[in-house]
Amino acid sequence: MSAHPKTVLIVDEDPATRLPMIAALERQYRVLSATSGEAALALLSREEADLLLVDNDLPGIAGLEVLRIVRENYALAEAVMMAADGSVDAAVQAIKLGAYHFIRKDCDREELRSVLRNASDHQDLNRQVLALSAQVAESDREFVVGPSRSMREVVELVQRIAHLSATVLVLGESGTGKELVARLIHRESERPEGPFIPVN
Repeated sequence: MSAHPKTVLIVDEDPATRLPMIAALERQYRVLSATSGEAALALLSREEADLLLVDNDLPGIAGLEVLRIVRENYALAEAVMMAADGSVDAAVQAIKLGAYHFIRKDCDREELRSVLRNASDHQDLNRQVLALSAQVAESDREFVVGPSRSMREVVELVQRIAHLSATVLVLGESGTGKELVARLIHRESERPEGPFIPVN
C-alpha cells in the first residue's frame, strides 16, 4: 500500500449505510464522511478527496447536483453514485453527469472495494495522461514514459505504427487521452510538418 492512501468521501445521511462502508474501507483508504450535500461540499472546500461515494437521495442538495458540482470543480475526483434501489434512470443520469459507476447501497463489501479500486485505477491513468500531455507540450519530439506499464505499452505502440502509411483508429472513453495519442502519432509520423486537425 502507498505511504499516502487515497481519500474517500462517503456522502450519505443514513448511518446504517455510512458506518459499515467506513468500516469496510478504512484499512485501505483515508475515509471522510458527510451526511448531506451541503456538508460534503463544505468539506471538499477544506479537504482533498480522491474518490467519492454519493447517495442519490440526499437531504438538501440532491446527489446528482453534488455530482455536477464535483465534476465542474474537482475534475480529477472520481465519484460513484449510490441508491437504495437499482433505478436505471438514476444510473443513466449519474453516468451522463460523469459518475464513474453506479451501485446499490446494499452491495457487499467486496463489490464496494472492487468498484473503488477500479475508480482509483481510472483516476491514476487520467493523471498519468495529464502529466504526459504536459511533458509532451514542453518537448515536440521526446516521448516521456511514466511508471505505468499501460502507458509504456501505449507509447511503444505509437512508436511502432507512426511510420506506417495506414489509417489508425484510436478508441477509448472520454477523457482518457485519445487526442494526445493522435498528436503523438502525428509528431512521430513521416509528415510531422503537416497540419494536425482535431475534429469533435
